[in-house]
Amino acid sequence: MLLAISFFTISGITGCRTTKLQSNNVKLESQSHMQKEAKEETMASDDKIPEKSSIDNGWQTSYKDIITYAKEYLVDPYGLREGNGTDRWAYVSLHDFNNDSIPELILGDSVSISIFTYQNNKAEKVIDLYEPEGWYSINNIYYRRNSLFLVSNGTSGSGYVCLTYKDGKYVTGFYDDYNPTTAAVNEEDTTYREFGKIFNISDLAEKEKVPLVMLDSNYEDITIRIKEGEPNIPLSKIDLSKLLL
Repeated sequence: MLLAISFFTISGITGCRTTKLQSNNVKLESQSHMQKEAKEETMASDDKIPEKSSIDNGWQTSYKDIITYAKEYLVDPYGLREGNGTDRWAYVSLHDFNNDSIPELILGDSVSISIFTYQNNKAEKVIDLYEPEGWYSINNIYYRRNSLFLVSNGTSGSGYVCLTYKDGKYVTGFYDDYNPTTAAVNEEDTTYREFGKIFNISDLAEKEKVPLVMLDSNYEDITIRIKEGEPNIPLSKIDLSKLLL
């Protein structure tokens, strides 16, 4: 199936300064099932190997399904995805935000980013992230200290949409360089000082950028080119853990 250029909208957010970052639960049945089997105490260490393998296969299979059918899971609040091209540079990364040993999937492009988690043998969408009205597209994504920063650059400033996991829950933030006295945390207006206690947007470095990969749907199986100049790898064969942040 071709990786679509026209994406179906699952949810939207509106607003100028305070972006609404909606959480959506889109559940996928995993193609593999975790197996737990009681063993004698002397065999306990051996049991860990198949159990871990089962978990890994579960989240990798589910995440690959989401990547394959990305058009069904990514939002397009401003109708910015156009054209009929067959290749697409996209963000496909993983990071364990909640430190449960199973990474979350970060998937998106310059229009929107969606975060997915895997639990109870299912993949679930955690949240959709995108710039508020007036900022529109995402120019770069940065990762620093368990936080994502979506940046939209203007002529003399930038808009920042941020996400982190803190004290057992996800926290969102927004800051607009054009309105330096205000910011937002969890969709509520606050001061830049309070925002800065959670999100440090100063001096975001080139090395902290989340890299783009090429998703190519010219083949029977979607392929991923992790770096320009490298060969395409079929999605079904790639080890997604190589994309960990």
